[in-house]
Amino acid sequence: ERAAFANNNKADLFISLHANASLRRSAAGAEVFSLTLDSGDEEARRVAASEGVAMPVFGGGTREIDVILWERAQAQHLTQSAAFAELVEARLRGAVPVSPRAVQQAPLRVLVGANMPAVLVEIGYISNPDQEAAMASAPFQARVAQALADAVAGFFAREPAVAAPAAAAAPEGRR
Repeated sequence: ERAAFANNNKADLFISLHANASLRRSAAGAEVFSLTLDSGDEEARRVAASEGVAMPVFGGGTREIDVILWERAQAQHLTQSAAFAELVEARLRGAVPVSPRAVQQAPLRVLVGANMPAVLVEIGYISNPDQEAAMASAPFQARVAQALADAVAGFFAREPAVAAPAAAAAPEGRR
């Protein structure tokens, strides 16, 4: 539902925020995940990059429409998602404690259907009493929010074409 909401609202980036938990109460630190697909990664990327259908257009002619199966929507954004994950981790590292394995890839369901660069951010461990208390504090939350805002700004400074379609379509005064 989260990815569908982002897709339906033509989001340029998808960030899913979470609080982690572990049986080890000592587990600590923020972690950032981007999607990895199963052994069909290359096939999914190829299909995502090539699928299209010619549809008739009002007034004559046809228009090429991208048709992507939702379970493969993220395949065309894997490289950008991994780059965004690295950027988010770098900004978080300067703001809050991060895990020794701060950037990871995993086949996370919430990221699969996002048709834009996407990451999942675990901001800390609620099973760690110290981290739980920190995450509940306004200063910690402000540092996380600022780090994410800086990462988004940095991503679009590097990848301006990602935001161009949405910015061009935005009504005057809403850009």
